[in-house]
Amino acid sequence: VGFVFPTAFARPRDLDLSIAVPELGDITEVRVDVAYGSGMIYCVCDAEAVGLAPLEARRGLEIVTVGEAVKRATRRAHPVAHPENGYEGPDILVFTEPPVRREDGALAARNTVVMSLAVPEDEDEDHASASNDVRRRRQTVVTPKAVLDRSPCGTGTCAVMAVLHARGQLAVGQDFWHTSIVGSTFRGRLLAENVRVGDDDDPVLCGVTPYVEGRAWITQHATVVLDPTDPFPTGLPQVGDLW
Repeated sequence: VGFVFPTAFARPRDLDLSIAVPELGDITEVRVDVAYGSGMIYCVCDAEAVGLAPLEARRGLEIVTVGEAVKRATRRAHPVAHPENGYEGPDILVFTEPPVRREDGALAARNTVVMSLAVPEDEDEDHASASNDVRRRRQTVVTPKAVLDRSPCGTGTCAVMAVLHARGQLAVGQDFWHTSIVGSTFRGRLLAENVRVGDDDDPVLCGVTPYVEGRAWITQHATVVLDPTDPFPTGLPQVGDLW
């Protein structure tokens, strides 16, 4: 199963950022990149730089704790917004191991994506005026709440490919094999480069068109029926709430 994703990009001004992360103790600063991964704005961090390489599932709690700290610090120090729709970030993080060149010329890397389940109180206050829609789902938490994506992540793969392309490591049409922390694999490639993003006042010309594919298996067969006595045959009526 493969998908052509919306435009991804990694702007030069969002690369090679040096971010202070006090929660990490001995590691005073972390180098990160920020990239738009076709739907989400990622903090892209080298797992080796924060002592998490090789990425192993048994270290899940440590990975999400460090990941949330790095992401929050990056958002405070280097907030960004999509030039067209104003979407703010980074709001998600991907740890990567250094990419390696395979014998067939393709690039390969191992990764894990840290997905937040809630927005910490301090971050919520910093960005309270940024957006009033419900996608933020803000709530107060005491400790970071996050999970690891079991897949290599579609938008995460797009963000990493955008960064690799910006660094001259991944060319258009070249395969990129991305392996998750549990061993599942996606194959991606860039279909186009120099895609324009933004308006005439602040155009971004480093956009790329990503394609990502993976395998899928049937896990269920279901039969959907409509009872003639059902009072809501087209679904429940809208009542003006969040749904």
